Amino acid sequence: MAFLPATADSMFRTHEDNHFPTSSPQDFHGVSDFLMRRSMSFSGMDRAEELQPDDDGSDDGSQMMLGEKKRRLNLEQVKALEKSFELGNKLEPERKMQLARALGLQPRQIAIWFQNRRARWKTKQLEKDYDVLKRQFEALKADNDVLKSQNKKLQTQVLLLLLF
Repeated sequence: MAFLPATADSMFRTHEDNHFPTSSPQDFHGVSDFLMRRSMSFSGMDRAEELQPDDDGSDDGSQMMLGEKKRRLNLEQVKALEKSFELGNKLEPERKMQLARALGLQPRQIAIWFQNRRARWKTKQLEKDYDVLKRQFEALKADNDVLKSQNKKLQTQVLLLLLF
């Protein structure tokens, strides 16, 4: 189905005034919902989430109220989460619930904190790996440069021996 651009006056013309069929807002009922669902499906949301527009995606039933500010974790909570992360960076549902109860947080907050912490850990690992590879490359390049200069010296010595 092709959608034609419509101006305000062309939408209200009669069929005789226009060579194209007219469109009314009722003809497009549901199109914006379809496009919204389609755009959400491309953004990584699955069908179940698409059909629940007023759900915030949390798995524990908690929802942030409009205007409610996101609460920061206090130092003790962060230390406890860091210690737990050192024990294992994957979070089983039972462990998530235990941490949530112990720290007075929502299970969803714990899950998101672990997800963000794994992402930071992965970034740091990539930086460390890059630094190691960079140092190895620089050492190999320096060795290569030394070998090239030695090779040039030897070539000039061979040329001098051949000439004399």
